[in-house]
Amino acid sequence: TGRSVTVAVIDSGIDARHPDLAGQIRANVNLVDGRAFAAEAHGTAGAGIIAARADKRMGIAGIAPGARLLGLRACWQTGPSAMAACDSLSLAKALHYAIDRRAPIINMSLGGPPDRLLAMLLDAAMARGASVVAAYDPRRPDGGFPASWPGVVAVSGVPLSGRRAIYVAPAAGIPATEPGGKWGLVDGTSYAAAQVSGLIA
Repeated sequence: TGRSVTVAVIDSGIDARHPDLAGQIRANVNLVDGRAFAAEAHGTAGAGIIAARADKRMGIAGIAPGARLLGLRACWQTGPSAMAACDSLSLAKALHYAIDRRAPIINMSLGGPPDRLLAMLLDAAMARGASVVAAYDPRRPDGGFPASWPGVVAVSGVPLSGRRAIYVAPAAGIPATEPGGKWGLVDGTSYAAAQVSGLIA
């Protein structure tokens, strides 16, 4: 069940009041400058997939319902859909927070261009024994960053050929938590990565 294992979720804001997530979040920190904290779709869905409480007779159960989360808001929702944007400084602060608290698993359901500072922080996290899990984006070279970085557990929704080992997990029709105490089905490698983070926990 992942009992007592901490998973750092670097994402958009998590709805800590959701009935599936109440009591599951050890910290819910806003690391985005100039943007007030908000419970957002992408982060809330990933958090529920990883660690939604079990045995409630309602909602869903996460892959690792005994785990506890560090909600590290480094991204923000950009519209009515779950799409979110992030910046390097916010992501760096989130990685530093996770490293400083020795989170054994860091979920990064995101992708973008390579970043030197973030690469150094990823290396520091993995040197301390952390498993870093990232979504593989087939639209970006080598799956995008951080999935492309050596040592990072890259997760795709479909099998891929090549020399590099890419984990595969379901990426369509995944039951997930939504802000406001709701539930729904989500699609994308972001949510495949969350499942693998739960599996590692």
